Formats: sequence, C-alpha cells, structure tokens
Amino acid sequence: MYDLYKPYEIVMGAYQKMYFKNLDTPRFLSFLSVFLGHVFFSNNADFRNSTFNYFLNQHLILGIDFYTILSGFLISWIILEEYRFTENFSLSNFWLKRSLRIWPLYFLLIIIGFLLVWMARNILGKTVNDMPPLSWLLTFTLNFYVIKYGQGFLFFILFLWSISVEEQFYTVLGVVLKWGKKIFVPFCILLMGISLVFQFLSMHHSINLYYNSLSWIGSFAAGGLLAYFCLNKGRVFERMKNIPIWMITFVYALFILNFAFYDRIYASPIMTSLERLSAILFFGFVIFEQTFCEKHLFQLGKIPFLNYLGKISYGLFCYHGLVIILYEQATHNISWINSAFAVFLINPIAIFVITVAISMVSYKYFEKPIMSLRLKYQPT
Repeated sequence: MYDLYKPYEIVMGAYQKMYFKNLDTPRFLSFLSVFLGHVFFSNNADFRNSTFNYFLNQHLILGIDFYTILSGFLISWIILEEYRFTENFSLSNFWLKRSLRIWPLYFLLIIIGFLLVWMARNILGKTVNDMPPLSWLLTFTLNFYVIKYGQGFLFFILFLWSISVEEQFYTVLGVVLKWGKKIFVPFCILLMGISLVFQFLSMHHSINLYYNSLSWIGSFAAGGLLAYFCLNKGRVFERMKNIPIWMITFVYALFILNFAFYDRIYASPIMTSLERLSAILFFGFVIFEQTFCEKHLFQLGKIPFLNYLGKISYGLFCYHGLVIILYEQATHNISWINSAFAVFLINPIAIFVITVAISMVSYKYFEKPIMSLRLKYQPT
C-alpha cells in the first residue's frame, strides 16, 4: 500500500517528526484558490461587475478556510507529538522555530513595501497608497487595523492579515499546551463555540466577519481537535480508517455541489455565519481521508510537482500580491492588456510563472537556509 505518512523513528536520541505526504498538494491548492481570487484584474467595469468575478471573490475564502484548519492540525500535531515522545514541550523552542519559518518572509515583504512607497514618491513622483503604521505590523495585529481603518494601503501588504491571525493563534496555542495540556480538548471546543457565536453576531458586518481573529479561531481549533483525535488512535479512529470508497465519493460529491451552488447556499446572513462550520467538516474530512484512510478515491501526494509547490506555498502566498502590482504597473500602458484574452489567459499565466520562479529561488536561497537553523531546537 502507498505510504501515506512516514512512521515514527528514533534517531540518535531524537524522534523523526511525522511527515504527511498527501498534505503538500492540498496546501498548494488552497493557495491556488486565493491566487485565482486576486489574479484576474481589469480596468473594464463590465468585468469587475461580471458573474465570473463575483464567483471568484465568493470562493476565495475556501482557500483560507482550508489553510487555517490544516495549520491548526499540523501545529497541534507537532506539539502533541513532542509531548508523546519526550514527555515535555519547550514553548521557547516552539516559538523560535515558528519565527524562523514565518518571520523572514513576513518582514521581507514589509521592508519591500516601505521601499516601494518611498521610491514611488521620491524617485518616480507618483501618488501611491501608504503603508500601515509599523506598530500594527510588528505586533501582528494587521487584521484589527483593517477592521478599524479599512484597506486603503499597499495592496500586497493586505495579505499579511492572515499571517497576523496565524501568529496570534500560535501564541495562544503554545501557552495553553505548555501549562494547560489537560484542558486542550475542552479549550478547542470552547474556541469553536466562541467563534460560531461571534460569526452569528457579525453576520451583518462583513469586514468583521472576514478579518476578526474570533471568526477564525474555530477553524484553527478544529484542526487541533483533529490532531488530538488522530494521534490518540482510539476505536472510532480505527473504524474511520476503513471508510468505504462509496462514502468517500459521496462526501466529495457533496462538496462539489456545495462549491457549485456556494452563492445560493450562503446567500442569507445566517448561512454566511455557518459557512466556516461546513468548511471545517469537509476540510477536516479531507485531511483525515488523505492522511489516514486505508482506501482513497485519489491520492494527492502522488503528484511530485504539486507536492513541491505545496512546500513552497508560503512563498507563493507572500509573493503573489507583490508580483501582481508590479506586473500591473509594468503593463498598464499596453493597449491589449485589458482584452479578454489577456485578462483570462496571458496575465494569470505570466503572474503565476513569475511568482513560482521567485518563490523557488526564495525557498532555496533564503527560506531554507534559515529554516535549517530550526534543527538546533529539535526536541530530544
């Protein structure tokens, strides 16, 4: 049978972390959903008001939904796995390792943002959107800045709001699992409940519903519960591993229908507030099915190129907004750039290829060398 994940190994007094082969491609697909929501742009008002553009914007959130659940699952698994094999958890090492992965690209984008604003104003003499105050960026609270002051700043910096939410959750999760491991399950359930209530109360306030951390903590917590459930391997887990193919097919078919009729299903405010709950149920199932089930409708881990794109997906996410604005500025005087052929084919392909190329170089020569420093903080 195809090896879904590497087994545990004890090497030189340290354990080898579990690596889930089938989850790299879904990570890339979640980025692709976000990318497609941003990459189609045009000065044509008919396009901006088109059904196609509306469809893309409506489905953009699905990529973020999956990423938050997957992130909660993987980070919780890493911490709980460390407890299982070392009977301890180093909070300082956890924060250091996460910082070495997240911070370099995050702060590189901020530096680039300030440089671009300065160059545009002082060298090119152009009027451009400003950067958010540094205090909000340094404290990873950009999402709350957007709620309070709006989105009127440099386009690609806006994407960093989700990294802010992620860092906030990692901070809280680390503290809870360090000193409150026994309450981890009820804590996650509590977070899911708080998130659901908040989404219901914010159903008429879309910017709060989208950017507030309370709206997303339930998805992270659901991923954490899934990690706890799978790591403990109880009787229900063993039964679920043997889900028949027909049932797996049925769940995926339901998701396709949900995707196709998304705008109708979640048209009302109440259903909008429940959208994230349905995403938790389906994407949680995808993570479990791709990682632990004995039988599969398909295995995403068997596509090497997509696996690689999944590994560099953090770079893809961080760089794609920067590539979009630079591409848009470089081509705005080209007469055919707003034609349907350019909007739907040439521009997306060009931006995707450039983004992948930059991310590959960044991963190999910038991110990976810094990530290698995390080996110093591996538990033994």
